[in-house]
Amino acid sequence: MRVYGGRGRGRLGFVNALLLCSNPKISDPVRFYVDTGASRTTISDRDVVRLGIDYAQLEESSIPSFGIGSRRVKTYRLRNVLLVFRVVGGGFYIERVSVISVLKHEPRTEEEREIVDQIPSLLGTDILQKYVVRFTPKRVVLEK
Repeated sequence: MRVYGGRGRGRLGFVNALLLCSNPKISDPVRFYVDTGASRTTISDRDVVRLGIDYAQLEESSIPSFGIGSRRVKTYRLRNVLLVFRVVGGGFYIERVSVISVLKHEPRTEEEREIVDQIPSLLGTDILQKYVVRFTPKRVVLEK
C-alpha cells in the first residue's frame, strides 16, 4: 500500500487526508506536512478555523506544545479520528488515530498572528512510525 504526497513550501513533503470525526462532527480534507521531528500529529490554528472546530468541545491536554519563541501553546485533544488516504492504484486506506493534538496559539502581536497563520498541520511520528517514508525530488511516499 502506497500513498503519494507532494512537495510544498520550502520543498517540504505533505500528504492530503480526509479527516473524519464524530464528536465534534468533522468531515473535511486536511493537508498534513510530513514531520519526522514531530512526536504528535497536530491540527494547526488555521485548520481549526477552516474546519470549524470549537475548542470548548475538546479536552485540554496536560501536555503542552511549544510554538513561537519556545512559548507554551495550549493543546487540546481530538479523539477517535479517521484519516482517509487515497492510495496508489485506486482506493483508500483508513488510519485510525486515537488522539490528534489541536493547537491554540495566543499571539501577542500582529507579526506573531501572521506567523501562526502560516503554521501547517503536521503528520507526526505517532503515525509515520507505521510507514516507510521516502522523499523524491517531486513527492513524498508513505508505504506499508
